[in-house]
Amino acid sequence: TKTDALEPRRVAALPLAIISSDQQDEYFADGLTEEIINTLSSIPGLKVIARTSVMKYKEASKSVGEIGRELKVGTILEGSVRKAGGRLRITIQLIDVGSESPIWSQKYDRELEDVFKIQTDIAERVAEALKVQLLTENRTLIQQKAPEDIGAYVLYLRGRYHWSRRNKEDLEKAIAYFGEAIEKDPNYALAHAGMADCYTLMGRHLYLPAKEAFSKARDFANRALELNNDLAEAHTSLAAVLLIYDWEWDEAEDQFKRAIQLNPNYATAHYWHSVLLQTTGRLQESVTAAEKAQVLDPLSPVIGMGVVQAYFFSGQYDKAVEECYRYLDMNPSFVVARDFLVHLHVQNGLFEEAAEEAKRLLDVSERKSEAMAHLAYVYAASGKTEEAKKLFEASVADAEFGYSNPTIFIIVCSILGDLDNAYRWAEKARESGRIALHSLRFSPDLQRFRTDPRYNLLLAKAHLQ
Repeated sequence: TKTDALEPRRVAALPLAIISSDQQDEYFADGLTEEIINTLSSIPGLKVIARTSVMKYKEASKSVGEIGRELKVGTILEGSVRKAGGRLRITIQLIDVGSESPIWSQKYDRELEDVFKIQTDIAERVAEALKVQLLTENRTLIQQKAPEDIGAYVLYLRGRYHWSRRNKEDLEKAIAYFGEAIEKDPNYALAHAGMADCYTLMGRHLYLPAKEAFSKARDFANRALELNNDLAEAHTSLAAVLLIYDWEWDEAEDQFKRAIQLNPNYATAHYWHSVLLQTTGRLQESVTAAEKAQVLDPLSPVIGMGVVQAYFFSGQYDKAVEECYRYLDMNPSFVVARDFLVHLHVQNGLFEEAAEEAKRLLDVSERKSEAMAHLAYVYAASGKTEEAKKLFEASVADAEFGYSNPTIFIIVCSILGDLDNAYRWAEKARESGRIALHSLRFSPDLQRFRTDPRYNLLLAKAHLQ
């Protein structure tokens, strides 16, 4: 309803515009936007939209009213930043979405070193305007995040700018910038947390061997927490390693709960927590956690697919289909949404639609062998066994080496009744750190897989028995 949409304490901090002849300063504006979002997120009583969703409005020509309605927020913070040498000029205003009129505005013309005082001041003014309390501990959290060397902060912002792009080349640049920040200020906890996040992604995308990537991620996350135990980001980084690689489910849960307690608006923590809840079999709780993440980051495709996955494993197929189409409206060549639709159509008995979707997946996906295996899956599930086998053999010939997502191969083998090969793929996935335990436990495609005695052995190895 309209009143829900315009809840004043639901806030979006839009990307700060950069007013500078030097476009090199873009990282600074983006990084400062993220820091302001993180600062506001720690204020109890505010619901703050996450970075991924607001960054979609960078240089957008939409009105505050349009953006407010799309993000379902009642209040928007917007402004600009100009960085010249050691000086910083920030203009900021808080706007009521309903009337599109400013509630509060301020200009800051300060030294670069004062950037943390500016962040605290903005947080205080926003809290005051929206009649919520900025607690003493929130002020302390902001001050604790500040490094001793302002140069380290600038390097950290550069690192986060590249990290958010998430490809191999940018992750390597991010590691270099976070490394320089740590050299300048070895006690800068956020830079260690940034390193942990980089190595976690390097491991997940197989840019580095899983063992090497995740052990580095663990070391950096632990170091960040030794330096500042009140960093939600670092607790989440450590929890991700415990979840994805170490399979220490109880420890991971403790870390997620601590992160969410420190920053209830941290969408990434809610998202990963939902994956943990799926893996450990608490499917309805996982839906709640995934939906919480989506409320905080409504335009993030990763989080959107987390919601789809939670619905899929808990048998809520219609809701999952609806979400897939919503994200495909935003990006028609979004591979993961197409992938899920193939499985959802099969579960709903719509084999023709599933085959069409698999063919579209083959068009848009860079990973042709995986896409081809999806078509084989549709044929296998609809009883076209011979066609399925032929296609599957062709896809396996392509996929044998360096393959990054073995789940579809496990599924096809399982449906075709070739459980020896299904378990061979599962073992390879386990060794490479790419096993999707939640899929193996709860995917409706893997019922036959779960009837084999080897299934319980696999769960025991993953500390799930």
